[in-house]
Amino acid sequence: MNSYFKDPVFARLADVLEQEKALLQSGRAAEAASLIGDKMRALQDFEANIEIDGELGAPLQKRQAIKKIVQMAEENAAHMDAIRNGLRHAIRRLESLNDSAFVGSYGRGGAQLSFTNATGSYNRKG
Repeated sequence: MNSYFKDPVFARLADVLEQEKALLQSGRAAEAASLIGDKMRALQDFEANIEIDGELGAPLQKRQAIKKIVQMAEENAAHMDAIRNGLRHAIRRLESLNDSAFVGSYGRGGAQLSFTNATGSYNRKG
């Protein structure tokens, strides 16, 4: 359990966020996504805890803990965005490789002949 947070509700959410961060930083986004159930339960408890103090104003220590939780969540979101951008870039690279691939034949002089512009007959393996 996270010792920075005295409130067990905050500590539990911080623990889930730290696990998520470790998984995201190691590139294991699918495993990070599997934490969603634990994260949602911890967030619900966190929100309920905040609502209790909402009218009276939270003490300084609690406000600092809330600020730290928000910061951790924002950092994890940035890691997830980086993973998404990396995947998009990899997909674009794979698509461009496919677009530049030549499918066709070669003429006697070594010139490329695409099948759409080919004339004559071809021997097939059979």
